Amino acid sequence: MRLYYDDAYTVEFTARVSERLTHDGHPALILDQTYFYPASGGQPNDLGTINGVSVIDVTARKDDGAVIHVLESAAEDDAVAGVIDWTRRFDHMQHHTGQHILSQAFVQVAQANTLGFHLSTDSLTIDLDQINLSDEMVADVEDRANEVVFADRPVTARIVQPDDAEGVRMRKLPDHLLTGGLRIIDIDGFDVTACGGTHVARTGEIGLIKLLKLEKRGDKTRVEFRCGKRALRDYREKNAIIHQLAADFTCAMPEITAAAVRLQEDVRVAQRALKTATGELLNYEADQLVSEAPERGGLVVVNRNFPNRDFGDVRGLATRITQQTGRVALLATTGAKAQIVFARSADVTADMNMLLKRILPLLGDGRGGGQAQLAQGGGSADEVQMTMALDEAQRALLE
Repeated sequence: MRLYYDDAYTVEFTARVSERLTHDGHPALILDQTYFYPASGGQPNDLGTINGVSVIDVTARKDDGAVIHVLESAAEDDAVAGVIDWTRRFDHMQHHTGQHILSQAFVQVAQANTLGFHLSTDSLTIDLDQINLSDEMVADVEDRANEVVFADRPVTARIVQPDDAEGVRMRKLPDHLLTGGLRIIDIDGFDVTACGGTHVARTGEIGLIKLLKLEKRGDKTRVEFRCGKRALRDYREKNAIIHQLAADFTCAMPEITAAAVRLQEDVRVAQRALKTATGELLNYEADQLVSEAPERGGLVVVNRNFPNRDFGDVRGLATRITQQTGRVALLATTGAKAQIVFARSADVTADMNMLLKRILPLLGDGRGGGQAQLAQGGGSADEVQMTMALDEAQRALLE
């Protein structure tokens, strides 16, 4: 017997063991009656204890619908006492009832139907069959849902036969009717939905329904929301962030957005200036490297390893060095990661990709490739190994 159908508020009960079994490698029990809710319909299972042993999962057996209580360790007695984690149970009650209200509010305001519901410790979402929902429409939905919460309407459950379920909202008819009929959750004067989950007795117990985010997913919209204590926790966390931002920006809270926009523009200006300055420095460094490099038969080969340097700068140097005729850049960086780039001027005929492939075995687990004019790769080489690899590449180039 699933006693939570008639009473979601009882969290301590006694029962007798009807069957002992093993489920996913753990001892498990089937009881003659239970208040433990098995995962179903987007709502997670209850947790708690049986005779002091932790219940780590509750699920329904497919063939007969029996509730399986999966335990952390064996419970030997045939007479047992169950205790349900009330904090978790009430959180699920708030959110499942809140989902009913929110889904009906979307129907009434936006003619958007709920296709799916997901409730977990981290995420609370419904999926809607529409994607064109304006900000104004979403705000109206949130207002309508909270009007129902604040009205503290009674929430009741009753059993009807499927043939008498006209006007009842349901995603699909259940395969098995475990209650002898269709279980209906009635939010007085607002919504009537077929559901086998646990719910609060009055809408005021939900506390608050807050929409957090809408995300388009193909032809559906996923709506993330919070109810009750989770909504309070979300507000508390975001309020703390806003106060910290106001302090960091030394402005009033309504001015945070404008301050952030100004900061973004300042950052963009600084990034452009830095990019210009970095480019000028790289041009100067490239000229210095060329002036210090030996020339053989009209070919200047710059061979250099730069320990712990940003590889973007190294590539930039290679590009600048080879902008003039008769130059080859054999450059690398070592440190947390070993990376290498070979580049040549357009008038040089040497194949940089072939040259790189030749020395990759010297880089440990070296991998890489590219084209005749530019190739790059990396490996696990240290500074000494990289220097040897670059020298070998230079020798091969000048053979």
